[in-house]
Amino acid sequence: MRHNLLTLLAAACLSGAALGETPAIAVVDLEELVRLHPNTASDKKLLEQTLKEFTSQKEQLQTRFEAARKTFEEAVREVQNPALSEKAKKKAEDEALKRRTAALNAEREMSERVRALQRQLTEQEVRMLKRTASEIEDAIAGYARAKKIDLVLQLPGEKLGAVSGVLYAAPPLNITTNIMTLLGIRPEAAEKPSAEAGKP
Repeated sequence: MRHNLLTLLAAACLSGAALGETPAIAVVDLEELVRLHPNTASDKKLLEQTLKEFTSQKEQLQTRFEAARKTFEEAVREVQNPALSEKAKKKAEDEALKRRTAALNAEREMSERVRALQRQLTEQEVRMLKRTASEIEDAIAGYARAKKIDLVLQLPGEKLGAVSGVLYAAPPLNITTNIMTLLGIRPEAAEKPSAEAGKP
């Protein structure tokens, strides 16, 4: 993927050179833009609320399973009672089988529901990130067209797992602050984490 990006960059530079002009190139910190985007804070709160609701459902299912398992264990102990007649023992065995089935069903329901809830949470997070990234990409494209920038590259990031072919970019090439302004983000917001990081 990185090789393809570098190939495209080289091709863009060569085509510009062939036409006798230097292509305009810029870089942007997409990860920082996502972190500071107005959607991110509200999306985080919504995800936390969803997680809280999912945790509550999981706990209810866990309680049901524990209760079913407990009644099964009680039924097993009843079967092992030496004072039971053959008829009573047979009845206790039948009851133990029913309770075992109920416990297994409760465990399966809990496992399936937990997997479904985890999948829903992941899908929700991905949808939110895609929406925010799309808004950022639109802002970058609009800015690039307005400023006649031929190519905008993404700076390396850790959280988004983005591959970047950028090893170095001179500060004037970085248009992150410009895009922040377009998105309604105050540039000074980007400085807060670094200032806090220096505190003991």
